[in-house]
Amino acid sequence: MASVLIVAELDLPNYVIDTVSSAFRGLVGVELKKADLSEVKARSFDARRGQIRADKALSLLPRPRGRDRAVYVVVGDGYVPGLNFVFGVAQGNIAVVFTERLAAERELFYERIAKEIIHELGHTFGLGHCGDPRCVMYFSNTVHDTDLKGPGFCDKCFLRLRLRR
Repeated sequence: MASVLIVAELDLPNYVIDTVSSAFRGLVGVELKKADLSEVKARSFDARRGQIRADKALSLLPRPRGRDRAVYVVVGDGYVPGLNFVFGVAQGNIAVVFTERLAAERELFYERIAKEIIHELGHTFGLGHCGDPRCVMYFSNTVHDTDLKGPGFCDKCFLRLRLRR
C-alpha cells in the first residue's frame, strides 16, 4: 500500500480524505496535515499575472519524507507557461492543487478539491489523461468538466493504476 500525505493550507473535512481513499480502493493510505505554505506561494508568485507559477511552486515544496507521495492543497490561483490557469499539476511523486478556480458552496468546493487531488495523484502514479469524461483522469478545461466527471477511475485507468503502483 502506497502512503500519501495531503498537506493543506485550509481545513479539509474527512469527506475529502474518505473520497480520495475510496477512489484508490485500498491501494493507498492517506494522511492529512495542515501547514502554512505562504513562503512557497510568495516565492513562486508572478505579480504580473497575479497567479502562482505552479511548476516553480512544485520545485519549492518539500519532498515527502516517510511517504510515497505528497499532494499540497494551496489557497490561490495557479498557472504554468502556455496555459491561462491550472487546477493542479504533478511531477514525480509530488503534486499541487490550487483552490481559487474550484470555489463554490461548501459541499461542491470540497467535492472539486477531492477530484483534483485524486486526478493529480493519478499522475504521480504515471497515469495520463483519459478520454472518458466520467473518469477522474479526464482533463478538465473548465470547472464544469470537473463537476461532470466522477471521483473514481474508469476500469481502464484503475487497471493501469494497479499495474503501476
